[in-house]
Amino acid sequence: MTPIYQTLEDRGNREEVAIHGPCLCRSVGDNGEKKSGTREPWMGEGYYFWDTRIEDAKWWGDEIYGDSRYIIGRTSFDEQSELLFDTVGRMADLDDFLKCIRLLRDTYHHDRLTIPFVIAFLRRTADFPYKAIRMCPSPRRSSSDPDETIEYPGGKATLLILRRVQICFFDKTLLTEPFVIVYPEETDLSGSIRGENI
Repeated sequence: MTPIYQTLEDRGNREEVAIHGPCLCRSVGDNGEKKSGTREPWMGEGYYFWDTRIEDAKWWGDEIYGDSRYIIGRTSFDEQSELLFDTVGRMADLDDFLKCIRLLRDTYHHDRLTIPFVIAFLRRTADFPYKAIRMCPSPRRSSSDPDETIEYPGGKATLLILRRVQICFFDKTLLTEPFVIVYPEETDLSGSIRGENI
C-alpha cells in the first residue's frame, strides 16, 4: 500500500476531521451554488491527496495556509488498482487522456478545455470505470534544482524529475486505511497525541 497525504486548513477541529476525514474538495456547496472565495479544483470534485511524500503536503500547506495554519492527514491506497486512472505511471492511461483532449479540441472552444472539463467528460462516458485519477501538475514556470539535474550521455537530455504527484479520488472506495492526522502531530480518537517520525 502507498501512503498518501491530505493537507487541510487547521480550523481547530482535529477530532472531527479525524472521525469524518478525508475532506471533499469542491467548488459548489450543498445548495448547488458556487462557494464564495473558492477556485475550481484542478482535477474536479474529489478527495485530494499528495502521493507518497509528506513533504509535498507540507509544501502545499505553507503555500496556501502559511506556517502552522494547517494539518495533514494520512491514509493509503493500492497504486496497482485497476480502478486508478494513472497518467503518471501508465502510459496507456496518459495516451487515452491525450486522445480525449485532441477529440475535444475539435468540438469545444479552447477556453473551456481545462483538465477538470476533460476529466468530467471522461467520467460521463460509459467506459470510464475509474474511482481516482493520478496526475503530476507542472507549473508554467518550472524551476529545476541544479543539485538534482543529471544529463544523459551527450548532454542532449536530462532526467525528468516529477516534483509533486497528486491523486483525486472520486469517492473513498480505494482508500485502504483509516484517515489519521499526522501533522503537526499524530492524533488518535482517544485524545492522546504522539509525534510521527518523518
